[in-house]
Amino acid sequence: MAAESANATTGGSAGWSAADITGSLPHTPALHNVPAPPATAMATGDKIPAAIGSVALRSAALAGDPSAAYEVAVRLADGRAVPQDDEGAVHWFDRAAKKGLAPAQFRLASLYEKGIGVKKNLATARDLYRAAADKGHGKAMHNLAVLYAEGIDGPGDYRTAALWFRKAAERGITDSQYNLAVLFARGFGVEQNFAESYKWFFLAAREGGDKDAAQKRDEMAAHLDEQSLAAARIEVEKWTPLPQPVEAITVKGAWDPPANLSPAAKPKARSSAKAAVPDAARTN
Repeated sequence: MAAESANATTGGSAGWSAADITGSLPHTPALHNVPAPPATAMATGDKIPAAIGSVALRSAALAGDPSAAYEVAVRLADGRAVPQDDEGAVHWFDRAAKKGLAPAQFRLASLYEKGIGVKKNLATARDLYRAAADKGHGKAMHNLAVLYAEGIDGPGDYRTAALWFRKAAERGITDSQYNLAVLFARGFGVEQNFAESYKWFFLAAREGGDKDAAQKRDEMAAHLDEQSLAAARIEVEKWTPLPQPVEAITVKGAWDPPANLSPAAKPKARSSAKAAVPDAARTN
């Protein structure tokens, strides 16, 4: 947690731990990888292993088609039909991201954030998440907020984090709804507001089936009088998520399915990693 907020007390939630905010959301889980091949078969530079897909896919990627470059990157990153190649994935995600493809910017940002296939660089991750977020990519908004909350190169910036958590929460990202509720409960980056906290915990519990959120929703309800609680429940009932633009979260282009495609593992709702932000924490 950022030092400037470590000792802040605003009442109402003193029993929570000092890290109750979910962290960055992952992309779709990788498929089972095949054994590593000789280095000459890896996708280095503009070389693409033939096994990755059709001549049409490889030719389009090499010709600069961003959707083809993205597809190549995904297959390399997830080990689809070819051995997993993180450095190759970075290369092809970068080519697609530079053409303005929001899903590519999101995936590439995640690699920079974690230092997978490339040297870890949170500033670059922030810029890429911001580019995708500006196009309406909800998970990019969430991950951008997490970076600000944790502190990219210094203390956490909860005010900016709250702005992006709200944008993502309004688009139905459950983890952002939970995190925004935490910030309202504690008064970090926003004015403390138990009614708003109740609302977002309620939505996180309702939309995502989050038991922790349901418990904290009830904690917030205890701080509200009957009239305020009734008003907050009306706000919940009226709430509908803002749509994410199709082009922000999908990639156009029909490519041949990779060979030897195994079913993806069922994604987990959350992992055990923690993000360093005030109060109550789980992360993805």
